[in-house]
Amino acid sequence: MSMNEDDLVAGLRDLGRPDLNDRLAGRILADAALEMARRETPGPSEMLMARIARDARTEAGRRRRFERTAVGALAVACAAGLAVGLFDPGGLVTQNLAPAAAYTVEDLGGGYDFQYAGLLE
Repeated sequence: MSMNEDDLVAGLRDLGRPDLNDRLAGRILADAALEMARRETPGPSEMLMARIARDARTEAGRRRRFERTAVGALAVACAAGLAVGLFDPGGLVTQNLAPAAAYTVEDLGGGYDFQYAGLLE
């Protein structure tokens, strides 16, 4: 927008009017406030941070209780496995196994005996 002398004179004459000065000052202050708000990064409120901390403490407590329960269950399972394996209460393990004499070396070979049948004859 080009300005000529008449526009400049009219602008200077309008500077003396109080209502234009107030409007101009109001616009300048509003622009400055907007620019300050743009420069500042918004942060979380105190209430939000307190709520997040409370929820984190609650969740940490739940997680600790779950971990204790899981470790306890694992310890009980290990103890039960050792008791059954070492002491064999009531013949729980030995009654389900065949006698040791029933196993021979040929049983350990798997299903490949047919491959060596010609070599033995």
